[in-house]
Amino acid sequence: MNEKKSHEIGIMSSVCSTLAKRERLRHVVDIGSGKGYLATTLYMQYQLSVIGIDSQIGNTHGALRRKQRLEKQYKGLVKRQQERTDNSRKCRNSEHLSEPPVRETVMRGESHEVTVSSEGHKVMVNSESHKVKVNSEGHKVKVNSEGHKVMVNSESHNATEDDKPTHIALTAFIGPNDQLDKYVEPYFQNNQFMLTGLHTCGDLAGSMSRQFIHSPACTLMVGVGCCYHLISEMFCANPFQPKEEASATPQFPLSSFLRDKHVKLGRNCRMLSMQSRIGQDSVFDVSLFWRALLQKILFDVHGYWRKDWILGKIASRCSSFREYVRKAFHKLHIESQLTDAQIDDYVHQHAHVENKMAMFFQLRTALSPAIESVILLDRCLYLLEQNATTMVVIKKLFHPSKSPRCYAIIAKKKEAR
Repeated sequence: MNEKKSHEIGIMSSVCSTLAKRERLRHVVDIGSGKGYLATTLYMQYQLSVIGIDSQIGNTHGALRRKQRLEKQYKGLVKRQQERTDNSRKCRNSEHLSEPPVRETVMRGESHEVTVSSEGHKVMVNSESHKVKVNSEGHKVKVNSEGHKVMVNSESHNATEDDKPTHIALTAFIGPNDQLDKYVEPYFQNNQFMLTGLHTCGDLAGSMSRQFIHSPACTLMVGVGCCYHLISEMFCANPFQPKEEASATPQFPLSSFLRDKHVKLGRNCRMLSMQSRIGQDSVFDVSLFWRALLQKILFDVHGYWRKDWILGKIASRCSSFREYVRKAFHKLHIESQLTDAQIDDYVHQHAHVENKMAMFFQLRTALSPAIESVILLDRCLYLLEQNATTMVVIKKLFHPSKSPRCYAIIAKKKEAR
């Protein structure tokens, strides 16, 4: 893990473990688990039973391989981490956050990889008994009463073994209207669990809140969202997305309070909410000026600018505006008669505009925290509007200079009776 990810995982896993211990929970569902950093930490370091769910099978395979490698090297890693922690504490200012405690023991439970699919559709796995068959590739296939198939690896799993922690990597796309319990029950049975997600992307954060409310066995949630620009809105359509691909369950606004007021943000606001001023010398990049100046040239030379022209991140591969213009024209399949001297003249004539753009973007970025607050408060309002919730808080977990998306929504629900 890099420094940013290590910072996030260390704090997030410690918070989840502390809350789980306080609520006497031994089971965790990590939604949008990615490469399994959080899931394996909760499993190996804090000895919790974890199901990591991700929609990409490559992430599931990677999470399982990583966990298997860690088990072989874990004792050595624990020793080295403890030495680094002891040394850093001697030099660290008391105001800084200390690393979470590292346990010396390892509980080796069972680890499983599960791929859930049904001819490309989402699968609801229930807690009924499953028939086990072996397909032509040698994989075990569980077929439930509804005909849905669940692929499992060669390690057997007994869902009744609750006395030792387990780690399960599950590949499945869980939509906002799906029943999370049907994925969890075959492994956790009727045990209550915590739902967690670290930097759940776009709509997944809103979907996670819905799953928390609608799942009777889920009594605690700790979620940190990100990628606000990918959120689907109820009252503002994405101009770059075909109508048939639009989400049937928009994730903003979630709360009835904002829905009744028809609140909308729009793509520009959501993009702005992702920008952070902390830890940056300047939020303005010269590529923004180059992009604006290129559009000016195209209007002057050709008289138009097509909305379907996409340049991508070619500026990062250019050392000058001349090179940027040449590559842009080549990518857009436009013949240009401009000389280097003419291109340089555009830069000199509009140099004052670059300073104005820099000031504008500095001022614009100051609004970023306000927009992010609207998104987070909407999710909190949604949870507070539900009768089942007993506590909802927003907590800053990470240092913004290391992880700009640093706010977690922590919610507690009444226990199912």
